[in-house]
Amino acid sequence: PSGMGQQPVVFVAVQDPETREQLRKMNASIMGDPDTDPFYGAPTIVLVLADPERGTCVEDGSCVLCTMMDAAHAIGLASCWIHGEKEMFELPQGKALLKEWGLPENLRGVGSIALGYGEGPLPQPKDRKHDYVTKV
Repeated sequence: PSGMGQQPVVFVAVQDPETREQLRKMNASIMGDPDTDPFYGAPTIVLVLADPERGTCVEDGSCVLCTMMDAAHAIGLASCWIHGEKEMFELPQGKALLKEWGLPENLRGVGSIALGYGEGPLPQPKDRKHDYVTKV
């Protein structure tokens, strides 16, 4: 889905170990913990970038991320929404990656998902708070 059908979103599926490591370092530095793996060791990272000239680019990118997570679950893959891509693709390293991939350097990072097969049982959802839905 996208606002007015404008499709401002671009996907970049990353499975190359060197690129994955570069993304890990960038995201970890934004988090302030350079030794962590924000992508939880997942072998595939799908970056969601969007054209900032489109007024609904963040909302459209968010819809894409949620839809991909639902689709991943439907086929037995684990996924996790990862944040920090906005800051990552504002960095010189992020701009260089966009250029290397042949993408416009003005794209805005919306988020990414880490994809793989989870270890152990799936986490159970938390109880919903009592005022989560208001009926009118």
